[in-house]
Amino acid sequence: MPGERPFGQWSGPHLKVWDVQEAPDDPEELGAAHEELGLDAEEAFGSVEIVHAASAKEAEATARREAAETAERISQDMTRQRERRSNATPRRRRTIPHHYT
Repeated sequence: MPGERPFGQWSGPHLKVWDVQEAPDDPEELGAAHEELGLDAEEAFGSVEIVHAASAKEAEATARREAAETAERISQDMTRQRERRSNATPRRRRTIPHHYT
């Protein structure tokens, strides 16, 4: 698969980083590169995240930490939603009168 760029994927706190690239200094080049990578990632049902770091290793560690934090936040939100639903007072069913002639 020469010329093809692999992408990272994550599910919960598990992140697989497949490609780390140095960002261009020029904002226009950065925008174009991000758009191009985003389109490629979209085809693979993924996404591109920009992580500011001093090295590729630091960027990968930051991406992993942010993925774990996001997964934890999503898990907490889902737990709160389930708790709200289970603690909510049951809705009364409204009876609708039917008139036949």
